[in-house]
Parts: sequence; structure tokens; C-alpha cells
Amino acid sequence: MTTEKPEYGGRPAYGYDAPVVQNFYSLHASDGTTGYFLPHLKSGMGLLDCGCGPGTITLGLAQAVAPAQATGIDIEPGMIEQAKAFAAERQVDNVEFQVADICDLPFSDNSFDVVLTSAVLEHLGDPEHALKELHRVVKKGGLVGVVNTDWGDPLISPENESVSRFFEIFERGFNLYGGSLNRGRHARRMMREAGLDVFEFKALYGLASDPEAVQASMEGFIGWIENVPIFDQAIELGWTDTAEIQSIIAGMREWARHPDALIGTGRTEAVARKP
Repeated sequence: MTTEKPEYGGRPAYGYDAPVVQNFYSLHASDGTTGYFLPHLKSGMGLLDCGCGPGTITLGLAQAVAPAQATGIDIEPGMIEQAKAFAAERQVDNVEFQVADICDLPFSDNSFDVVLTSAVLEHLGDPEHALKELHRVVKKGGLVGVVNTDWGDPLISPENESVSRFFEIFERGFNLYGGSLNRGRHARRMMREAGLDVFEFKALYGLASDPEAVQASMEGFIGWIENVPIFDQAIELGWTDTAEIQSIIAGMREWARHPDALIGTGRTEAVARKP
């Protein structure tokens, strides 16, 4: 089985070719996104990072397992190009990157001591199959770490129609391709059904509450509105129109200036072992 890459207008539907989206992922570091997993890593562990994006997380993980090899894979060639350039710039020599599909991994059974994936399963129509692939390539007794988005109930205060409408349109467009922004709450069950023994599981919110962070979050989301094709498709499908989109953008910026504004989105973190 392979993953179908959803496209709209000849571009990746989720906008992974857009600099604003690539820059968003490049801000993620291993100590923040996969900090939950770092205590489990030791020197000498062979590691696979599935859905590595621009490689910023993978490079931090590579340092934790050095001198062993860390491998990052992503289905988007542009992300892999960026990851290779980043590794060369940082002169990290125990990491390699390649284009590959999490649902059809090009590795033998029992190849890695550790396998991780962050913010990937929510994009897939068959996340259970992807988890079975992680189970296949990790060694017996090896570890699997999974971070999943769960944006079903964003924390927005004070309540704001524009911000809520952004999430509504984004989730509807996201789910159109078989993904789900609520997948985090199901991660433990899916991992167990894939044959993994989950021994750590947390559900938490990432929160922006100081004025600079709130405004940065809103500008990031506005960048998605302006660059991610699913918003163009939402207009074509009649879910919204250009006038409403512009109103949403203006409303989000106005809300971000409120002295008490805060925004939080959920995620889950899980650590499992292959029995």
C-alpha cells in the first residue's frame, strides 16, 4: 500500500511546497516536539524519523543517538532537499535523508532500535497501516514514539468568530482528503491494535498566551490561508468566499491584539515498545 498525495491545482493540497509552510515546520526542534522521547534515547540506537519535514527534529535526534545512524524520510521531495541542506550546514554526519512513504517503508523488518513520527498520522487515510509499518521495521523490544495533532477543541479566549471559522474551514478541507485533525485521541488504541505495547501516553495543549506569541500564531495561520490550496478549494466548493476569507483574516489580526488573547491546540504523545 502507498499513500496517495492529495493535490489541488497541481500542488500538494496541504501546501508543503509553500515556503511559509516549510518555514513553520523548520521552527520545530527536537527538544520541543519530541522532548517527551529524548529520555528514552541512548548513544548507539539506530533511529528512523518518519515524516521528517525539513529535518530540524531529526538532527537533534541524531545527536542523541550518535555515533549511530539516524534516518529521516518524507514523502515530499522539497522537504528532503531542505533537510539535506540543513544537515550539511550544521555538519551533522550521522544522519541521512531520503524520499519515502510511511505506508510503504523501503527498509527490512527489524531494522531500527527506535522509530518516531510526529504530526503525520493525521494526514493519512489509513493511519493503522502506517503504524503496522512502524511495527514492522522496529526491532523486537525497540521503541516507537508518536505525536499526533488533536485540534478538535482548540482553546480560544476570548471567543472569536473569525478564529473559530478559520479552524472550521481548515478542518473541513483537511478531512476532505481522508485525514483527521482529531486523530490524537485515538492514537493509543491504534498503536495497540498495530501490535505495540503503549507504556506512556499524554494529552496536552500547546499554548500561546503572551502578546507576541499570540500574534505570531495568528500570522502563521494567516500564512496558511494565503498559501495552502485547501482554502482555494474551499472557495471553489462553496464553503466560503473571498470576501469572508478577507474578513476572517482581518478578524484574526484584530483578535490577536486583545490583551487577554490566548490560543491553544491539542496533541497527544505516546511511547510504545514492540513486544
